[in-house]
Amino acid sequence: MLSSNLFISFLPFLSSFVSSSAIPSLQTLSPRVCGTIVPPSNYYQIYEETAFENQTSGLGPLAPDGGFNFAVSQKSSNVNERDLIASFKNIPCGHGPYNIEFSFVPDSQYRVSGSNTRVDVYAIYGNLPTLTSPDGSVSEVPTWTNQKSNIGPLIGTFSFPTGEEVKEAMVFFINSVDCRSTINLRLSVTNDNAGAGDITYFHGTDVGLRVRYGC
Repeated sequence: MLSSNLFISFLPFLSSFVSSSAIPSLQTLSPRVCGTIVPPSNYYQIYEETAFENQTSGLGPLAPDGGFNFAVSQKSSNVNERDLIASFKNIPCGHGPYNIEFSFVPDSQYRVSGSNTRVDVYAIYGNLPTLTSPDGSVSEVPTWTNQKSNIGPLIGTFSFPTGEEVKEAMVFFINSVDCRSTINLRLSVTNDNAGAGDITYFHGTDVGLRVRYGC
């Protein structure tokens, strides 16, 4: 999704967001049983395809017992990608560390096609773009176009399970980050010539991407 030059240009800012000194290895599994879990306040689907690059699909916030389909994809030519932006709001600072995790449980409407199941997680600096409606309500409207220049460094990568692994519950530790009251992230299928990938997963309040703090 991102060129190497763009990634390199953000390296000086990496230490201001990622609290660890190195990006984790491709996949780190670790049980997490402490602290407070915060699900995303909202998810947004954005699209690279020309017909939809200025559109966004809001997928939240999550209801107490609600959920939606987490979906990221790309074709083998690294085009027509479908990325997700996750926004965590009202994070209470002073209770670190603040870990970004993905909780996978079996049978959560998980579907995968293609050989590429790796997902990159990028920081997003600043607030997401907003739109004020005629009634005065304000909504966030990130799109593929307006987020091209608003992406920070790669903070971690994890791989969705395949084969017999899909029968096991697991937690992917992505990285620890410095606390901000709002943490915005972008998730994208890795496009380092790793091939096509299409991943769908039912995301709920207890499963999927989350922030855990206070461990």
